[in-house]
Amino acid sequence: MNIARMTLVEQCRTIIEGGGLTFSPNLPTPTGGYMVSIAGSERTIPVESFGPNSLAAYVADYWPRAVGENLYYGAWVDGDLVYLDLSVNVESREEAEAMGRLESQLAIYDVLNGDVISL
Repeated sequence: MNIARMTLVEQCRTIIEGGGLTFSPNLPTPTGGYMVSIAGSERTIPVESFGPNSLAAYVADYWPRAVGENLYYGAWVDGDLVYLDLSVNVESREEAEAMGRLESQLAIYDVLNGDVISL
């Protein structure tokens, strides 16, 4: 399904049932590289409380920054929490790991292989 055409309900369903989603208001969905979260943009929401209203609120809160800095919205489920953040797509694993450490992240995400890489 085309992420740009997904409703909030469809995005939330994809996040919960599929384990996560990466999307941007003005960038194509990444097909390779590594996603690195930007420190200070994280929000966690209990799975049972997560839905279109909470996703819409997060997107609205960070819209100017996401658009202005060409960032992606990231969402994934870990245990009983949904994690939301802003992230950047970095081509080089070495650069992504270094940036992840600078941003105080615990991991980066390998888009092509669908793997979480602990730092």
